Amino acid sequence: MHKPFGFYFSFLILIVCFNCKKNSAENNENEALLKKLDQKINAKKRYENIKKRKIFILKNDLHQHLSNDSMTYEINNQIVEEYLGYQCDSAYIYSDKNKALAIKNHNNYWLYQTLLQRSVLLSTTGLFTESKEILDNIDPKSLPPKLRFAYNSAYECLYSNLVDYSGDNNMYGRNYKHKLADYYNSAYKSLAPTDPFYYLFLSHKNRISNEWEQANFNIDKFLKTTKKGTRLHAIGSFCKAVIEAKLGNVDSQEQCLIYSAISDIESSTKENRSMQDLAGILYKKGDNERAYLYIQSALEDANFYNARFRSIQISKVQPIIEETYLLTINNQNRKLRLSVIIISLLMVGLGITVYFIYKQLKMIARSRNELKKVNHDLKLVNVKLDEANTVKEEYVAFFINQCSIYLEKFERYKKLISRRLSLGQVDKLTDMVNNKKSDEMDLNELYQNFDSAFLRLYPNFVDEINKLIKPDEQYLIKNGTLNTELRIFALIRLGITDSNQISDFLRYSVRTIYNYRSRVKAKSVIENDDFEKKIMQIGTISDA
Repeated sequence: MHKPFGFYFSFLILIVCFNCKKNSAENNENEALLKKLDQKINAKKRYENIKKRKIFILKNDLHQHLSNDSMTYEINNQIVEEYLGYQCDSAYIYSDKNKALAIKNHNNYWLYQTLLQRSVLLSTTGLFTESKEILDNIDPKSLPPKLRFAYNSAYECLYSNLVDYSGDNNMYGRNYKHKLADYYNSAYKSLAPTDPFYYLFLSHKNRISNEWEQANFNIDKFLKTTKKGTRLHAIGSFCKAVIEAKLGNVDSQEQCLIYSAISDIESSTKENRSMQDLAGILYKKGDNERAYLYIQSALEDANFYNARFRSIQISKVQPIIEETYLLTINNQNRKLRLSVIIISLLMVGLGITVYFIYKQLKMIARSRNELKKVNHDLKLVNVKLDEANTVKEEYVAFFINQCSIYLEKFERYKKLISRRLSLGQVDKLTDMVNNKKSDEMDLNELYQNFDSAFLRLYPNFVDEINKLIKPDEQYLIKNGTLNTELRIFALIRLGITDSNQISDFLRYSVRTIYNYRSRVKAKSVIENDDFEKKIMQIGTISDA
């Protein structure tokens, strides 16, 4: 017996309604997550401060264990891990320190671990040749078993970034992808199934073999071992988003990218991809305002991380920014055309309408020129702010270090006084108080520390001053120490121009400071009135 047509039609309607309800529920959930992400973007500075405090604590621990190479290496290693996805330049610095420690102690395990860490950092920042050179010079047979996974993982990172860089639709990209598959396979085989990373790399292997359902199953296993708000959770969520996209689950892809972006912000991970990919999805959905906000956030992270490979990511983001901007202009033009139509209906004469359009276009062109000028001025201000912030951070650290040193000396001095008072050694106390040699040593130590901090900020300072004075009067510094004349102008470069303040710091009379300043100006090859202005222009600060 045939069922009536009405039955099938009703059944079809029920299926459509069910799917609509399901899609609506997913959209509502994603919208709630997007609002949460908006809040996280507004709170980025708070999470960055948490990251900075963590690094600051590690650096303080480092100062307390400088005599213990093993502890120093371990703390340096933790600092590099903190900087890895946060700020590549600082990661380089502490990686170099650990390499020096490994060589000093003839410790091959430290050396290999540092080299592998360095290779990952280089490939992440786009220095592929240097990264591969490190890995190619390592004999895998000589590696300790504990570093086998790190070795395969470093190669995987290199070829993964090379595939991203070159694409996989050309001869080189296909070759990189083939090698990437080998290292995915080697990486997961070097791990036990109980290791969480086993499922991450097994999922990678599934992806490269186009086994997307199995890849999704294994990435879910990895995600269960991660904690939200961590870099690993961000990586896992991003990988799942890639898989969901291949499976055609756009809403699930969007959701995973949101989770990944939230974890990136909460862990202050600046080397990320989720935010820009999410912006692309939202742009396609027509959520232009949010897409533009997310792109700006991604660009801020890219600029902060300061790595070459990030420029590739920026080049992928840039078209979205331009399209968003053009969309805004097109909306304005549509409104303009509507206005022209309305005005043309009210006003008689095509000439008036054409003139109005011409005037509006002139205004847009002028606005663009003004915007370019404002952006240029903002860039100059930002450069100056960056320099001021670097000076502030360096000398805050210098001040804290000096305070710590003098507090420690004061404590030892107080104990010594107490002991000698208890023994009635008043004559020795008198000798201590009148010991000018000790005062001179303290001052010399203070000035050496000041010189060291200043020359880290302005390594070309002496060379730049030498350009301003006569050839036969130029300065040479020994062991990174400034003489009194250079020290005076170093203080002036830092904004301390008052002779009274300079005399208090250097323990000279105001008259002596004035004479020193005049003596240096007398050596100048430029006008004396312009000399100190030129001093203030010395810079910029070198990259950390």
